[in-house]
Amino acid sequence: MKRGRQVRAVMTVDVAVVQPGMPVEAAAALLERRDVGGAPVVGEDGRVLGFVTRGDLPKRAGRRLGRWRKSAKAAEVMSTPPVTVGADDDLGRAARLMNARRVHRLPVLAADGTLAGLVSRGDLGRVFLRPDSEIRDEVRDEVLDRELCLDPASLDIAVRDGVVSLTGTVERNSVVPVIPVMLALVGRVDGVVAVKEHLRVGVDARTVLADEPAAGRVLG
Repeated sequence: MKRGRQVRAVMTVDVAVVQPGMPVEAAAALLERRDVGGAPVVGEDGRVLGFVTRGDLPKRAGRRLGRWRKSAKAAEVMSTPPVTVGADDDLGRAARLMNARRVHRLPVLAADGTLAGLVSRGDLGRVFLRPDSEIRDEVRDEVLDRELCLDPASLDIAVRDGVVSLTGTVERNSVVPVIPVMLALVGRVDGVVAVKEHLRVGVDARTVLADEPAAGRVLG
């Protein structure tokens, strides 16, 4: 099976950047001029210090300023620590991180920790807006059958909105140690946002788990 596509393949490299000492008004004008919803706050060394969004700038500035009559700086109102992803990370990790942290954009870091680009939900959509049926076919044919030499009919594979659910009973001893590998490979399939497993250990496989109860248990 092909390796998961990397973030660098879809990220934007022409990124609007806000300096930490930039006044909030100037930062808001920059976002408006570039027609973007948010931008990373980057220090002189190229490292990402935080993130500001068009909607949060006036709101946070108002809370910060209160009755004071000075202009707030971007560093005072940015979200920190920033939620970032590596340029060499696979797109599945970026998608899961966006969902878990409920953000729409992620600064992308180069190997040295400096800003390399920005990836948005729209960027990921080019790869991750795949039909669930297409994802299911790849999980069945590429991961289970070709990569792991498992009988696809032994598991029930359901996919909904990119979330893969694997349900079934593991009957062979040799399959139990392979389960973590299987879940990792499924998670790397383009379009997969998350993987859920509901796998039970059958009679023939219980000897692998010393503390396995008689009725079996759900793995994971």
